[in-house]
Amino acid sequence: MSVDRLSVTVPSDLGAALRALADARGTTVSNIVTEAIGHEIRLAALDRALAEADSRFGVLAEELVLQAEAELSRNARSARPKRRPKAA
Repeated sequence: MSVDRLSVTVPSDLGAALRALADARGTTVSNIVTEAIGHEIRLAALDRALAEADSRFGVLAEELVLQAEAELSRNARSARPKRRPKAA
């Protein structure tokens, strides 16, 4: 796989938090940054697709969006594993 080597500048506290996160996950800063970039690219593609759908089919009514958000929220809560209390 070919790669691009990039250089970025971030605030010191963000860099420290990123390194700590990578360490806690047992991965590298590069892996976390790569995943984050991929996530942002997918969100941008979704934004473009939604804008295209809005222009082709019209904007969804606010009420429908709120209903869908409520249903997604209910489904996410019911699918979330229950936390077990720590044994004493």
